[in-house]
Amino acid sequence: MGCTNTKVHGVASDWHTLDQLPVEILYRILDELDISTIFQSVYHVCKRIDEILYLYDDYHLNLKLVTLKHLHLISLRIRPHQITKLTLIDDETNPGLLELFLSKYSMNSLTRLRSLTLMQINSEETINQILIPVADETSLLRFSSITIINADETYSGVTIELIMAVLTKTSLRKAYLDISYSRTTSSPLPWLTQSSLRHLTLIGTCAVSFLRNVFIHTPQLETLITDDCEFYSEKALDGSPDENNDDDDDDEDTDDSEEVEIELNANVNNEGNAMIKKEKFATIQSTDCLKFLSLTSLSFTMSKLQWLLDDIPTLKQFHLITTPGYDDESILDGSRWEKFVSNLEKFQFVFSVSISDSPSWNIDTCLSTFGSSFWTDKQWFISIEKYDDMVLLYSLPYLDKNYVFLNAPPSFEYRSTVKINSMLQIEAMKNVRNLYIDTSEPVRNSIENLRHPRFCHVTNMILHGKWTKSDSFFTGIQTVVDLSVVKELNRVERIPTADAIILLNLLSNLQCLRTNTTFLDALNAAKFSYSKCLQYFIIDSEHNEDDRPVNTEPFCTMFPRIQHLNIPVDSVESCKYVLEQLKDDLISVVFQIPNRDGLDDSDDSDDDDDTIGGEDNSTVVAFAEWINDLPKEYHSFKRQRYVHISLK
Repeated sequence: MGCTNTKVHGVASDWHTLDQLPVEILYRILDELDISTIFQSVYHVCKRIDEILYLYDDYHLNLKLVTLKHLHLISLRIRPHQITKLTLIDDETNPGLLELFLSKYSMNSLTRLRSLTLMQINSEETINQILIPVADETSLLRFSSITIINADETYSGVTIELIMAVLTKTSLRKAYLDISYSRTTSSPLPWLTQSSLRHLTLIGTCAVSFLRNVFIHTPQLETLITDDCEFYSEKALDGSPDENNDDDDDDEDTDDSEEVEIELNANVNNEGNAMIKKEKFATIQSTDCLKFLSLTSLSFTMSKLQWLLDDIPTLKQFHLITTPGYDDESILDGSRWEKFVSNLEKFQFVFSVSISDSPSWNIDTCLSTFGSSFWTDKQWFISIEKYDDMVLLYSLPYLDKNYVFLNAPPSFEYRSTVKINSMLQIEAMKNVRNLYIDTSEPVRNSIENLRHPRFCHVTNMILHGKWTKSDSFFTGIQTVVDLSVVKELNRVERIPTADAIILLNLLSNLQCLRTNTTFLDALNAAKFSYSKCLQYFIIDSEHNEDDRPVNTEPFCTMFPRIQHLNIPVDSVESCKYVLEQLKDDLISVVFQIPNRDGLDDSDDSDDDDDTIGGEDNSTVVAFAEWINDLPKEYHSFKRQRYVHISLK
């Protein structure tokens, strides 16, 4: 900032030790470090550094990144007002941490908190304990961002009212809600008063009537991101049901004083003549500030989509992803889009459309509608692919996606998925973090003319499909992916032993391996040992189809330096062996108890009753008794068929 290189080097030459650095530079260093690193590596370096740590007031505490031991230390060193960003989580990877945090800190004491994230907190008593002081109008808390993520929640009306009270805090500017899938439809989220929100993300079915309610109560909203937007519950003002409406029980009030007539898609009568159907709906009544709108899993027709956009004249950026098998072919007409996206500065989309058998539709005709000067002047370019009776049309480049698929046909297992082919500009790969690769085909052939890598920032690599016998597989994958950046590997199918070893050795910075027991079969006989420290090893119970336990003796030899472990075991003796062999590096472990006694896993309660139908479940009882006898250095508990243990 105005300093020449000679000045910088001249001053820096006098800094012989870390404690001589200016406090401003030390603060910048601390800003880039997570809280565990600070107190493991920086604390007690020297007296001056400790004094700076005592005064530093921008700590980001994420319970997902700390252990019980570290949290005990942190609570002794950090005062509540020094925490500005907080992530509270209560899942199987960090048992006991949330309970410990709440015993050390009260929410009211976090007076400088700017950002709060709550993840997978299933206990309603616990989340209410967190939210009550946050929602209190007299509270001194003035944070600007909140995130609540819990796809399995079953919160009652009390908790929902607390959440809505938080959303109306005058200091709040950004909110992200990913709670139960149907929670955001129509009226179940009752707005209590007007909100000062500027940016809102809603994951879960989002009805148009709810969007209208959001706009009414968030007059300053600038960004709205929704998932699974639907029109089914919207009633026509003339009393006629919507053509997609199977539910006539919606009691959402509509304002008859403001209405819009929508020209629905043409139907064909018995004589073969097209009939235009028109219906009147209440306006969306959007805010005067909305600039960015993202709709994912959109299902309603092109006519209604046009109606929605016409009611948001301030919109500048629009992201749209349809549901799989979207059935309105008119969405593939570029000339029709020109009529109502001309004011946009950015338009990104993924259309997955089921097409009829009519010979009148073809790819060339579709492409020509997106080839006018309107699209070239805007520099909006598209790619199109056809798979049997489905067409995939998407904008280029699509920079905001989370997952990219190579080789595999389009899949919608993950949100915002797009298939990459040779037509996609390389710039579109810059932000990709999660890459799915079908290993049944040569990887290098999936992108033609790719001279430079590639996907340079992929941290999560998912390999799926039959393992190709091609000798060029590893050459191809290294051409496409920078393997030194990959931190997480997901692979559930078997890999030939030699190839599995090569793959693990190529992933030089691997931190997490998520797999099942079939992957381990390839390594059991090879006397393989992964000598580097692996932070997470997870046998995903959802994909462990044969439900086989891990053979712990060879496993501990293969992966002797695991920090966090989640595996199925067949006995208490296996658990004891793991704790003994891996104790030097192990921080936490989740043992999955075998389901040999007919226990129903569908029960989501936290009740640890060890009887089923009045009969003792001997396996569960054995694990429960073992937990009670564990030494004090272990913090442990049993939840359903999982034993959680943290090493203090």
